[in-house]
Amino acid sequence: MSNECLFLDTVFIQALLNKRDQYHHQAKAFLPRVRTAMAVWVTEAILVEVGNALGAVNRPGGVQFIQQCYDTANLQVVNCGYTIAYPCVTAL
Repeated sequence: MSNECLFLDTVFIQALLNKRDQYHHQAKAFLPRVRTAMAVWVTEAILVEVGNALGAVNRPGGVQFIQQCYDTANLQVVNCGYTIAYPCVTAL
């Protein structure tokens, strides 16, 4: 396990799960770092985006990935509810 802390974004996840994505090979090459990182975060909002985007391309892969996010020891799914969004909205 490395000391890295990572945040997964929509582009990485979509590239990882879509073999036709232009960044698929780079995402696959980065995956070992995700697996060995001390902590990995992803927001529920990103998981919704991934599910929506991959619905037509790789629905089973998207569903499996999202389910695994909740079961992976070093991965924390962050709820983007009121406590996170409110300060951002009130700052506008």
